[in-house]
Amino acid sequence: MPDTGSQRNHASGNYARFVGLGFTLILIFGLPTVVGFFVDRVAGTLPLFLLIGLAAGFVGGMFYVYRALQKLGS
Repeated sequence: MPDTGSQRNHASGNYARFVGLGFTLILIFGLPTVVGFFVDRVAGTLPLFLLIGLAAGFVGGMFYVYRALQKLGS
């Protein structure tokens, strides 16, 4: 009979890794965007720093995904 317990533990480890990856991406995208929004509110330049924060979050998120995929491949 196959050992389904170890398969189940391996699958739950993958779910945890992907949930952690998702939360990290939300943080990487969201934090610079929210900071840019509040800087815009204080400075009175509404879309400027919001867009800069969004672009920085996008670049940081893509770099993080690239690094995670490199670790997955090795």
